[in-house]
Amino acid sequence: MIKSIFSLLVFSVCSLTFAQNKSFIYDLKFKPNPTKDSIATEKFVLDINNGESMFRTVEDRKSDSVYHVSKGFNFMTTSFKDFKSVYKNLKVKETKKYVNNFQKLFSIKITEDLTWKIENETKFILGMKSQKATTSYGGREWIAWFTNEIPLQEGPYVFQGLPGLITEIYDVKNDFHFSLIQIKNSEGHLYMKEKALPISWKQHEKLALDYFSDPTREINGKNSGSTFSVTKWVDEKGNEMIPNFKEMNEREQKIIRLNNNPLELNHKIMYK
Repeated sequence: MIKSIFSLLVFSVCSLTFAQNKSFIYDLKFKPNPTKDSIATEKFVLDINNGESMFRTVEDRKSDSVYHVSKGFNFMTTSFKDFKSVYKNLKVKETKKYVNNFQKLFSIKITEDLTWKIENETKFILGMKSQKATTSYGGREWIAWFTNEIPLQEGPYVFQGLPGLITEIYDVKNDFHFSLIQIKNSEGHLYMKEKALPISWKQHEKLALDYFSDPTREINGKNSGSTFSVTKWVDEKGNEMIPNFKEMNEREQKIIRLNNNPLELNHKIMYK
């Protein structure tokens, strides 16, 4: 019993020591449209500090760090967007993902448990021996590889809870494939997201459907509260013009329908 407690303490100390001032860079390759072979790629960074972590795109991290330094306006997007940004607090077992709706930031609490099955199969990733594990999440079956050489119960996106850092994880259909590609030194700051409004998956669906019904509402003057409601549009010669918002809406709606392959397949929205 005493030996077990001592081992756990050593594991915890090693985890905190290793995580200090480290950033883990992951590539995500995914299929926006599961019926086509086209692959999109994004680069993410996982920062860990004192039992908390932030996972987001490299560009998103730069934006968050600038915001924390300048305290200025942190421009997000002119659309409804899931950037796959995730905050985890392993001390209180809290996980939440962020969604941008133009200038507003929302968070969804992830309550789905990750039940891992560890297998004997191993392979080397970035020169580190990694072991296989499987789990279910978001209506998908996942295969993960983790390494005891980095004693952190962490990983990309919402994935965590294995006895070592997740070096690779992908769903069995290979629609989403996260791969650790680099470990680099950092300044040790998480650069937390600004305060986000918590919402449920049901509310998330409503926000997505509202955006789909009128994708240009924040820039077409219909939303009086929008920063861009008084924007003047000009052509390449500087002449004032009125955009064809109907065509813009139809084009965006077509893109949404064609690229409707969310990681959380059990929360897929059926657009009409």
